[in-house]
Amino acid sequence: MSVTPQMINIPMSTPKISVMIPTYNCAGLLRKTLASVLEQDLGPELMQIEVIDDCSTDHPEQVVAELGKGRVTFFQQPHNVKHVKNFQTALSRAQGEIIHLLHGDDFVLPGFYTQMLEMYTQFPEIKACFTQNHVVDSDHRIIHTAKKIQEHNGIIPNFFEMQVADQYIQTPSITVKKEVYATLGTFNPSLSWTEDWEMWARIAKHYPIGYIAQPLACYRVHTHSSTSMKSIQGENINDLKRIKVVLKGHCDTEDLREKVEHSLNRIIFDYALKNYLAALKVAKKYALRNLKTCIAYAPNWKTRWYYIVVYCKIAIRS
Repeated sequence: MSVTPQMINIPMSTPKISVMIPTYNCAGLLRKTLASVLEQDLGPELMQIEVIDDCSTDHPEQVVAELGKGRVTFFQQPHNVKHVKNFQTALSRAQGEIIHLLHGDDFVLPGFYTQMLEMYTQFPEIKACFTQNHVVDSDHRIIHTAKKIQEHNGIIPNFFEMQVADQYIQTPSITVKKEVYATLGTFNPSLSWTEDWEMWARIAKHYPIGYIAQPLACYRVHTHSSTSMKSIQGENINDLKRIKVVLKGHCDTEDLREKVEHSLNRIIFDYALKNYLAALKVAKKYALRNLKTCIAYAPNWKTRWYYIVVYCKIAIRS
């Protein structure tokens, strides 16, 4: 079933869905993002498309003018406000009933928007919906595809218990009813790397969430970026520690809080290990910093002693 303007009972002056594209210094990749949206444009009566720029220096407004040809609006912050505030600005400027926050370096695949609207029609009780996703590199090549949560489209039962303990949703894959942000608030400004995880967990606690069992969104990872360097320095670990406290605060039972504690400790260890291996190529001081985290969060005593020995060997050679 395809969705047409006549099938949706809303005022023609109000778009059904707002595609809000926050961007910062990724004008080259923004071309792919915009093209993926415009290829499945539902028309201005159904779809708002806007780029919200955080004072980039690579002239994204030129990309918007060239590809958007007047169809895509452009808003630029008066000064750099960092990504969480830029996301909040994007949400505040959205006019549609449903909001898709699509990062300026990610993209969607054909059918994303029509299938999303069909889900909200088929399951009117849902307040958010996400798809299976691909993870791609800087050249749009698929690195891997997220494991299916369930084999069929529909509402995911007990999804809060899953999402509060692990991150199952990449931002380009999810759409959310605007009323949800109005009720629950937007992204937590105390988080710098995991704010999306917490947002989706908060939504899942209060509302049923739909799922499309097909990869229709692509989340991009960069191996040589400022985010990667911050990870090597341990900022992702610090944020994981912060979100663990926040997520446990969302839990109503001690059993669920313990589940979050164990899961986040495992995730912290896994990321610290990745950071350590990456830091070996950059600076020993960062390698040692991440090794300390590996030791503190090791899942068992044998693993802990192993990394204590590794730490001592590197420290002696430094």
